[in-house]
Amino acid sequence: MRLSVEEQQQINELAHQFEATTGAQIVAAVIGKADDYPDIPWKAFALGAALAALGVVLDEFIRPDWASIHTPLRDVAIILAAGVICTLIATVVPAFGRLFLNRERANTEVRQYAQGIFLQREIFRTAERIGILIMVCRFERKVVILPDTGISRHITSAELDAVIRAMTPHLAQMRTVDAFRAGLNAIAALLDKKSVRPQAHGNELADGTVVEEGAA
Repeated sequence: MRLSVEEQQQINELAHQFEATTGAQIVAAVIGKADDYPDIPWKAFALGAALAALGVVLDEFIRPDWASIHTPLRDVAIILAAGVICTLIATVVPAFGRLFLNRERANTEVRQYAQGIFLQREIFRTAERIGILIMVCRFERKVVILPDTGISRHITSAELDAVIRAMTPHLAQMRTVDAFRAGLNAIAALLDKKSVRPQAHGNELADGTVVEEGAA
């Protein structure tokens, strides 16, 4: 599901409100997929083929009278077809593909993608180092928040994890705008609680939600 133009505008408005309230600079990013995960199709194929092979064996046990008319070529064709079908489903249906996703690898790939955006967009170039990247990866259903040093010295990793937990339920229901609203409100509350008041230096980072398909 792609991010609509209306959703992008709503996220942009939330970012402007956040910047006006806190003085910090925000970059919001929505990425389709952080990596192509070539192991997912192979895992799906293996599952489909294994289940089909099990079905063939069980069929011969349950209906032994029919086993004599089964040819090895037919059985192999059934097994391969099941594997190919599972591969195709894993490729086009994200929810099915996620079943084969290695979570540790996904965490690494998503964070590396976020770090790439942080550098490409030069989020580090604000006068007081007060840039913040909030990136959502839709396929992985993961959030990464990368604050620059002017913010990270005030907000702990545990507090950022709490912000991500506030966003996650909305992402699970594909409510991306609500997820960003929850995240930005939580960060704004943290900055207000800690009396973080950056000086105004104007709009230091490019406006507009970063929207990328990511890996093919």
